[in-house]
Amino acid sequence: MNKTEKTNIWDNKILWMIVSLLLSFLAWAYISSTEDTSVERIFTGVPVVFQGAEELRSSRGLIITDASADSVTVKVSGSRASIGNLHAADLTAVVDVSGISQVRDMTVSYTVRFPDNVNMSGVEVHSKTPETIEFSVVQENSKTVEVKGVFTGSVAEGFTVDPIVVEPASVTLYGPASELDQIDSACVYIDRQNVSATIGPLNSEFVLLDADGSTIRPASVTSSQTSVTVTVPVLMNKELALKVNLVEGSGATADNTVVEIEPKTIQVAGSTATLENLNQIVIGTVDLTDFAETTTITFPITLDNNIRNLTGTTEATVTVTVTGMETKKFTVTNITLTGGAGTLRTTQKEIVVRGTAEDLANITEENIRIVADLTEYAGATGTIEVPARVYVDGYEKAGAVGDYTVSVTLG
Repeated sequence: MNKTEKTNIWDNKILWMIVSLLLSFLAWAYISSTEDTSVERIFTGVPVVFQGAEELRSSRGLIITDASADSVTVKVSGSRASIGNLHAADLTAVVDVSGISQVRDMTVSYTVRFPDNVNMSGVEVHSKTPETIEFSVVQENSKTVEVKGVFTGSVAEGFTVDPIVVEPASVTLYGPASELDQIDSACVYIDRQNVSATIGPLNSEFVLLDADGSTIRPASVTSSQTSVTVTVPVLMNKELALKVNLVEGSGATADNTVVEIEPKTIQVAGSTATLENLNQIVIGTVDLTDFAETTTITFPITLDNNIRNLTGTTEATVTVTVTGMETKKFTVTNITLTGGAGTLRTTQKEIVVRGTAEDLANITEENIRIVADLTEYAGATGTIEVPARVYVDGYEKAGAVGDYTVSVTLG
């Protein structure tokens, strides 16, 4: 046989199929011959289950506490087919508590339960360690505690973390009074680094704390819920300039007026969407016709509800000074009524006019007139002080300062 013929034999697929079937048959025959062989196994960590505990709680208000063990070790024998593939988690150590009706301390034996698919014929439990489970049956109590939110991370420069919002703000705990008395509150810890945007809402598990703020894990306490909804507001910090609007008039404009505000700026916090395009806050309006040369006004610093004042200053002092202008007094007798009929009682009025020195030198009483509008007084009777407007004809950059009224008899 040459080399080519040998290679063809080893490459024959039919030959390999026959070999595979033969090997499979031999393996099956071996396993079948050992399935009925009796083996002995030790299972460590078999979980303890209290059968009827839920009914005990719901119908009688009793709960199981202080169990001496939550798992046991058992030695079992049986056929390899029955127990050969089992694990400790497949078994349970069942303590039947369904017949308990009162508070008491108990020591009870337990039954080892196998999965339903195990053929129990020939299966035998030889030993159990421990052989009994000790536990207490106590009255269940409840306690409502606050759920706090604590941020343990870091914030990006220029941002502030607001107090965490937790929903619901409290949870109800159930368990023995001895364990509930140790619990002071619940807490959610949020750990994020270099945050610059609001976190959440997200579902987070909480831990229980004692009065010293230490985490505790009571063995028999349950909760109305295992998680809460948490939102961590993250706000932008920004320095905003304070500003006042000016009502120009009587020769005073923004160009010849000096405005001083103390403080000039405040630090605020708000959402990025609110603050990113906001650079100043208007705190009020100053009418330049209300005073002659200088006025000082205190304005409250009022912010939108979604902006927080980090500086804490709630008022600003505004001093406004008109420069390059002078004032002069005139006694004016040119007083008229418009918008209705009435009898003037005021025959002359002293007026303060502001303007440039050059304009004031040329202005006379003949250039000034006072007009009272009676439109809003239709139907009124008696003598009334009516607001009046002062005109300085021929001089656009001059005007009266202050508020004026004239006495008029109506009806």
